[in-house]
Amino acid sequence: MNASQRALLLELISEWAGIINERSAAARMAEIKADLDDTWFAWSGPTTGEAGSNITAYYRIQGPHLVIEYAPQRDESNNHVHTMYRDPTNDYGSALTKK
Repeated sequence: MNASQRALLLELISEWAGIINERSAAARMAEIKADLDDTWFAWSGPTTGEAGSNITAYYRIQGPHLVIEYAPQRDESNNHVHTMYRDPTNDYGSALTKK
């Protein structure tokens, strides 16, 4: 990715990592920035469109300490989104419970 794309990726990641308190979010973003060279972005779906119309687009961001998935679902009864945000090195707080 070029510098502009990396900045956009970090902005997107911060929407997820920033949902916790400011101090913890800053530490989390520092960890994610340090891993950025080993972080991947994948997209499936349209690359043009208008807000609210790209319900079929999917993306995944994956790095050493980060997995984010955004997967909109469309069916006859409703539209909804499946999402995931996790740190695979600390699933279920396992890093906090190690002795």
